[in-house]
Amino acid sequence: MAKFRCGACRRKGECEYDGGRHGCPICGSSDVVFALAIEEAPDEVLAALNSLGSDDEARNED
Repeated sequence: MAKFRCGACRRKGECEYDGGRHGCPICGSSDVVFALAIEEAPDEVLAALNSLGSDDEARNED
């Protein structure tokens, strides 16, 4: 489940998140923000976040 908030219809709530859909589940507007629990994030996103952390650590060592 993901939480969402729509800037067009001003509604918010929870819905089943489908990574291929990028619109408000109520009105269909693309002016929507989804928030996923870390457990539901795709593996590609988690890998990208991990690599960002590694880059920060390497910079701090300089």
